Amino acid sequence: MTNSTPPTPPIRAHTPADASDDYSSIDYRPASAIRWGLPQFFIGIGLFLAIIVVVNVLALFLPAWAQSPLLFAAILAGYGALFVTALRAARSRGTGSLARDFGLRFRPVDLAIGFGVGIAAKIAGLIVAIPLLRLTGGTPTSNVPMQSDIFWIVLNTVVATTLIAPVVEELFFRGLLLRAIRHRILRGRASQPRTTPPSSARRRGALLASVLISSAAFMAMHLYQARDLATLVVLGSATLILGLANAVLATRTGRLGPGIVAHMVFNAVALLGFFATG
Repeated sequence: MTNSTPPTPPIRAHTPADASDDYSSIDYRPASAIRWGLPQFFIGIGLFLAIIVVVNVLALFLPAWAQSPLLFAAILAGYGALFVTALRAARSRGTGSLARDFGLRFRPVDLAIGFGVGIAAKIAGLIVAIPLLRLTGGTPTSNVPMQSDIFWIVLNTVVATTLIAPVVEELFFRGLLLRAIRHRILRGRASQPRTTPPSSARRRGALLASVLISSAAFMAMHLYQARDLATLVVLGSATLILGLANAVLATRTGRLGPGIVAHMVFNAVALLGFFATG
C-alpha cells in the first residue's frame, strides 16, 4: 500500500462468451448502449466545484448560527450534483441501470472485504504520512468541520462523512470516472468507436490508466479542504491510497460494494480519531 503505483489488478479467467460483459475481465469491452464518458465526469465535477465556491462566498455574509445549516445544504447540493450526473448519464446515455453501468452492486462478502481494506488503507496512510510530515515540519489539522450543536454534529460530520460521501464518491469516481477512462482507451469516442478489437497491450494499459488517473482525481478533489502544507500532505496521501485500493477493488470485483464499505470504514476511523482528540 505504500507504493504510488499499484500492481495491475488480478484478472479472472473467463470464457469468450461472457468476458466482454464482465468488467473484472481483461477482455472487457464497453457495451454499445453505454455512450457516457469523460464529458459527464467534467460536468459533475464542475457543478460540485461551483457549489463549493458559492457556499464559501455566502459564508462570508451569513451570521454564525447559519453556518451549520449552510454546510449541510452544501453537502446535499454538492453530492446531489455528483449523484444526479451519474444517474442522468446512465438513463440518457447508458443502459438506465446504475448496477449495469457503474457496478453499483452489493454482496454479503463485500462487508468483510471492505472492512479489511478500509483498515489496511488507514494504516498504510499513517505509515506514508509520518515520514512526509517530518519533511514539512508541521502539524496537520483536521479537515472535519467544527460543530457546536449535537444535531449538526450528527448531520455534517457523522452522516455526511460515513454515509453520504462514501456512496456518492464511489459511484462517481470508481463507477463513472474509472470506467469512462477505460472505455475511452479501449474504444475511443463513443460517437466514433474503433472498429478493430483492442490489442492486449491496450487492454492492460486501459485498466492500469483507469486505476491511476481516477485515484489521482479522487485525491485532487479533496485537497481544497487542506489549510496548510502538513494537512495537504496527510490528506493527499490518505485519499490517494484509499483511491488506489478502491479502484483495484472495483476493477477486480466489478462491483462498488466492497469500495463503499472500505470508504465508510476509512472515514469512520478518521472520525473516531477526531472525536477522541477533539
